[in-house]
Amino acid sequence: MTRPSEIKPREGEQPAALYKDWRVGAEFPPLPFTITTDIVREYQSVVDADPANYVIAGRQAAPPNVVFVYMMAVMYRLYPPQQGGIMIGNTVQFHNPIWADEDTDVIGSGRVVEKYEKKGRKYICYDVDFKRPDGTLLVQCNHVSAFPE
Repeated sequence: MTRPSEIKPREGEQPAALYKDWRVGAEFPPLPFTITTDIVREYQSVVDADPANYVIAGRQAAPPNVVFVYMMAVMYRLYPPQQGGIMIGNTVQFHNPIWADEDTDVIGSGRVVEKYEKKGRKYICYDVDFKRPDGTLLVQCNHVSAFPE
C-alpha cells in the first residue's frame, strides 16, 4: 500500500521551487505507487462516496478521482512545494477503471505545459497521466495553480 503521505514531500521540508524555476516542457520523473483495496475504502469513506455509483458491468470500481491525492506528489518530485500556492482548477479525463476489489499498481508522470502571468498572479499549468505499468491509461489531469513570487 502506498499512502500519499509516504511519497509526497511537505512544504518546508526542502527548498521550494519558485515560479522562475519552472520550465515549460519539463517532464516529471515517473512515480510508481499502489492503490490498494484499503486505500479505496478509506477514500470512499472520506469523500462520502456511494459505492453503488461506481459499478461497471457488474464489477465494483473505485471512484476514479482516488488518484487525485497522488497528483501533487508526481509534480513535487521535480518541483518541491512552495507555500502559498492556490489551486485554480483541474480538467480531468477518466479512461479506464481502477477496480475496488484488487490492488492497482499505478505510474504517475507528467509535464509542465504552460506558465504565465495575469493580473499580477503567476500561473503554472501541468499535466499528470496515471497509467498501469502495462501502459493502460487510467486518468489524465490538467492542473492550474497560482503561486506567489
